[in-house]
Amino acid sequence: MAPIFPRVLLIGKYRDSGSGPGLARLATLLHSLGAEVFLESQCAPALQHDLRLPLLNLDDPDPDLDLVISLGGDGTLLSSARRLAGSGVAVLGVNQGRLGFLADIPLDTIDETLPAIFRGAYREDRRSMLVAELWRDELRVVSGLALNEVFVHKGCGESMVELRVQLGDRPLYTERADGLIIATPTGSTAYALSAGGPILSPGLPALLLVPICPHTLSARPIAIDDRLELRLSLLAARHPAALSLDSHHSYPMQAGDEVRVRRSPCEARFIHPLDHDFYGILRRKLHWGELPGEERC
Repeated sequence: MAPIFPRVLLIGKYRDSGSGPGLARLATLLHSLGAEVFLESQCAPALQHDLRLPLLNLDDPDPDLDLVISLGGDGTLLSSARRLAGSGVAVLGVNQGRLGFLADIPLDTIDETLPAIFRGAYREDRRSMLVAELWRDELRVVSGLALNEVFVHKGCGESMVELRVQLGDRPLYTERADGLIIATPTGSTAYALSAGGPILSPGLPALLLVPICPHTLSARPIAIDDRLELRLSLLAARHPAALSLDSHHSYPMQAGDEVRVRRSPCEARFIHPLDHDFYGILRRKLHWGELPGEERC
């Protein structure tokens, strides 16, 4: 019987030579399950391990894949999902370190988990993404995708930025702050959570706005309908400000620039074991339910 995922691409943590043994273990298991296995070409140079796998570039227009397995943490998984946007290829996250919110399968359980997934015992998880555009003098100078968040901030300067925020053509507020995070439900457990924002259930059709160190103490995080387009105008900045996408790409901004953010038609597609439980992950990672003094696992 042909496997459910006949063509599988392995991706390790970039610039990390320690991924080799784990990738070799995954390749051997996938071959035993009848899959054709490839290695992502951009992660290959850092590996001090001869995997003897054919190379494939994830940025090819048509990668002709059925599944991508990301070995590392949530950062590696996010990078893979962004690069696959629009392709419809599913991503499965195998975690080498601590339990991740997305890369939720520990490497030491993969011998039991992966065969079950290849038998069809899995659940699919689709996550919304954002498209952000930077406009300057009526010209679009940047366009990019984000899975976690879009972040407009003061860059390397010490002074606050002044932002006007609109929901389409309707004004929301004007704020002086170190920055403003626009997060998806996926990103609500990332930088937005560290900045004091709420956790959103992954399927909510919402965007989260979280100010960073606002000058006005009444400024609070707010969740909005993700069908709305957000417009952020940089009114003033003593030093060059910046637009960041998933803390991965950063672009300089100047006074007068406008950032337009909306939900992308692309979605990230993830594969999880049947026992995947988002709220269970929250309990374990955030240690909910523990009494003071209890030992943490």
